[in-house]
Amino acid sequence: MTYKVVVIDDKPLIRQAIVQTIDWDKLNCTVVGQAEDGIEGKRLIMEFQPDILVTDIKMPGLSGLDLAEGMNTDFPLAKTILITGYQDFEYAKRAVRLGVFDFIVKPINYEELSRVIGSAVSEIDSKRRENEHTFKIASAYVELEKQHSDSIPSLRSKLIGDLMTGTGDMQEQVKKLEILYSRFVVQIVRTADRGGQSGAANTVKLKQQMQLRLTEQAHDLTAKRDFYVIESLRDHDLIFVCLFPKVFSQREFRMKMQSFCNEFIDVAKMKEQVSCHIAVSSVYKSLLELPEAFKEASLIMDSSFFRMEESVLFPDHGQQEKELGKFSIIQDLEQFNQMLEHKSSEDVIAYLERFLKQITAYSEGNILVVKGLLSEVCLAVARYYFRVTGDEFGLGKSVDQILEDVYRLTSMKEASTYLTTFIGTIKKKLEGGEKVYSLVVKKVIDYINSHIADTINLTSTAEHFGLSSSYLSRLLRTETGINFVDLVSKARIETAKRLLMDPKNKVNEVGEMVGYKEYAYFYQVFKRLEGQSPKEYKNRGKEI
Repeated sequence: MTYKVVVIDDKPLIRQAIVQTIDWDKLNCTVVGQAEDGIEGKRLIMEFQPDILVTDIKMPGLSGLDLAEGMNTDFPLAKTILITGYQDFEYAKRAVRLGVFDFIVKPINYEELSRVIGSAVSEIDSKRRENEHTFKIASAYVELEKQHSDSIPSLRSKLIGDLMTGTGDMQEQVKKLEILYSRFVVQIVRTADRGGQSGAANTVKLKQQMQLRLTEQAHDLTAKRDFYVIESLRDHDLIFVCLFPKVFSQREFRMKMQSFCNEFIDVAKMKEQVSCHIAVSSVYKSLLELPEAFKEASLIMDSSFFRMEESVLFPDHGQQEKELGKFSIIQDLEQFNQMLEHKSSEDVIAYLERFLKQITAYSEGNILVVKGLLSEVCLAVARYYFRVTGDEFGLGKSVDQILEDVYRLTSMKEASTYLTTFIGTIKKKLEGGEKVYSLVVKKVIDYINSHIADTINLTSTAEHFGLSSSYLSRLLRTETGINFVDLVSKARIETAKRLLMDPKNKVNEVGEMVGYKEYAYFYQVFKRLEGQSPKEYKNRGKEI
């Protein structure tokens, strides 16, 4: 690197001698400017920003000391060499305070001046290397600190995951978290896709993408509050551990969690079109209790099967349902069988709602027990149909398929819709409410009725029965007089009418229950087929 030099002296001969006598190339320097007074010298200094200034100490306008002061302020790494004929002690004292590198006394010894300039160059070199080294160390430290800071969330997430499984030295892992907290709560976030399938049915990739976006939203929300979140991913669910530095009352804890969860669910629905259920554990004191808190939250999440209408699930310590469950479920199954034999479909479906509540109470939260009993209800309907008709295939699906449908149910509300449709279809067949169709058309109609809430079309239905879509279309139009789309619409609206008669079902919810994701479209189809809106139909039912 070549160093820039500015020479300032009010005596032209001295100035020229300095410029021409010194071997600047040998010193790795070049003279970039000369001036004969301090004012011009200051302009050159600001223009060229020299590394070395060689200046007379006393000049018109501004003195060498004034220029040295400016150099020391504006260019602290640069060196100033003063040339003086004065031996005044006050000058020397001020020059030292201003950081002047050295003095050259007139008459100038050019060998001495060359040596001093060389020393200045060496010191500038050394200082620059030192600064570069310091900068590299500082940069490396900043990068390490950034890497450490960036890794903390993932490390904490992993440690939380390990703590939930109880692996390793739990005491040591809690220390590694380096978190100050006094209480914590575990939340399990379970998502559902637009088709309503449970989060477990989504792909792992989708879950990981959602985890990133949803945890960012969680951190945005907690930034507004007095707790913070560590997230983890376990069995396709998001896990949030909410840590509170301060202790609150149980009521305050619940209010804060309710508010956070509601906002989180709203953001997820609006920005990601993802529906969520959140299970919240009780408040715990030590992260060593994390496995117990996670287990509690998991049990609460399982209860969402019975509490699907609740988006945020808190611990329920009541015993009322358990007390209700102390009865003979076999006796109720027998009563259901008798009603199938002797009552209308409306009576059976009305009884079904009460029976499902009995099943819920009897199971005491055990989903396997619930699905076992629901399967028994479906089998009772299938056996009844077979006893009356002797037609094993008239149901439109095999027993295995029926049991698989029951296994896939995600809530008691969904179970109610499925069984209502299933029973209504069977009773309609047996009560002579159907036209006489060919076996193929019967199976297609049954297939439509049993997939009311699903997305179905002519092509997929034809493929299901091993037929071409054009053949099936002609067959349906010939026997029913309407096309496939209208056949599906009629089946959905008939089911919707039954559901609308139940006071618990809201109008907009019924549309989704029968396969219409947009209420406006449900309204349009219902009005076209029934001559009135769904709300008008429901209100009319209340008056009857």
